[in-house]
Amino acid sequence: FKCKAGDTVITQGDVGDYYYAIQSGRCEVLRTASSNKQIRIAELGPGARFGEESLVSNAKRNATVRMVTDGELARLQKEDFIELIKKPVLNTCTLPEARALVEDGAQWLDVRFPEEHASNGIAGSKNIPLSFLRNKTNQLDPTIQYVTYCDTGGRSSAAAFLLTQAGIPAIYVENGAISEIPIAQESKSATIQTQVEKRTIEESE
Repeated sequence: FKCKAGDTVITQGDVGDYYYAIQSGRCEVLRTASSNKQIRIAELGPGARFGEESLVSNAKRNATVRMVTDGELARLQKEDFIELIKKPVLNTCTLPEARALVEDGAQWLDVRFPEEHASNGIAGSKNIPLSFLRNKTNQLDPTIQYVTYCDTGGRSSAAAFLLTQAGIPAIYVENGAISEIPIAQESKSATIQTQVEKRTIEESE
């Protein structure tokens, strides 16, 4: 369908209904912060796709997408998206399976906000919030499998989908995964343990 510059395609806070692909023209992605100020976080051009996050995680739209220029979009209904794209692409695992994958060389990827990650993120995990992931896939190694996680599985499922679509191996932890020990506290404990071990060695010499 055709759109004109200034048309709003999806609105932050709405229920997800369609998955979109840009045939021509350009869109901007806007997010309203707590101060009610709209922040422009990305611009998308021909070939780009959007709208999958709320369809995958079954959450409300987390951003507004508005046409910057006249253009043409293709769209797929939620039910068709789930059957044709989500199910064949998305992989999930349990927390024990995720831990085993990481032991075998996979990388934890926390897609929550930095303050959440600092509060109870898993030690050794990389943190890229879901809202910035689309523009930061170039920071990830396509030869490594990423185990995405959040507190419920909602954001991490959308993250795994985005990464898979970008050609990066990803799987998400069903129902979420967090650490009971804050990363900062783990780091402090590790430092104390190292100091104790060092002191023990020195005393034994």
